Amino acid sequence: HITINGKAEILKDVKVRRALALAINRDQIAKTLLGPLGVEAKPLQNHIFMGNQKGYKDNAGILSSPNVEEAKRLLDEAGWKVEGEFRKKGGKELAVRFVIPTQVASSQQESSLVFNMLKAINVRVNIEAVPSDDFFEKYINTGNFDFTVFSWIGTPFPISSSKSIYAMPKGEDIQQNYARIGSDEIDRLFDEATATFEPDKAIEIGNRIDKLIWDEVHSLPMYQLPGTQAVKETLRNFGAFGFASVVYEDIGFAKT
Repeated sequence: HITINGKAEILKDVKVRRALALAINRDQIAKTLLGPLGVEAKPLQNHIFMGNQKGYKDNAGILSSPNVEEAKRLLDEAGWKVEGEFRKKGGKELAVRFVIPTQVASSQQESSLVFNMLKAINVRVNIEAVPSDDFFEKYINTGNFDFTVFSWIGTPFPISSSKSIYAMPKGEDIQQNYARIGSDEIDRLFDEATATFEPDKAIEIGNRIDKLIWDEVHSLPMYQLPGTQAVKETLRNFGAFGFASVVYEDIGFAKT
């Protein structure tokens, strides 16, 4: 996913965040990164539920697919006018600082794709590769970025495990909300969803939360990574388990 720092000066305006999101072709990114693996390559359209979980639905609205012309219109409306090659407002250039860790090939690929996509709407992207050991401590944790990319791990408890990522920061306590934006309504709905004992009701609330997260343009899920395991051909009942429980007594080698 791409995390968008909503406290960065140029990204405080939700119109700007929405415009940049509209210019990013997540389908193309998914096909580029997942295509070589021989699996179905499509963007993930939900922040809470994985594509193979009960409750998954597309809540992305206008962000479900790219719309370059609408992206340009929103930036014009927000006062970022094309001057020469890039957009400016009050003499300041609209330039996105995309921070990635060094030696992570997927991060380099994704940021390079975004570079070209945002250039098409006259927005400069400055890709800054930083030492992997410093990536979180000195950049992500401190909000020292505009865009960044890394992975979250899906769990069998999608709502409760997501709360710390999207809950409204309280002062310097951001938990895992590196976008640093949220709403009281999102927090209230997380509390309601985690308090209910009715699974279907929790799923319905979870999708309401997801829609609000999309409305905030908090972050952009890119794709769901497949689980892959390489095992000997004769090994049975072992591999990529996903969210399933492992029945270890059923694992073994086939008789020859």
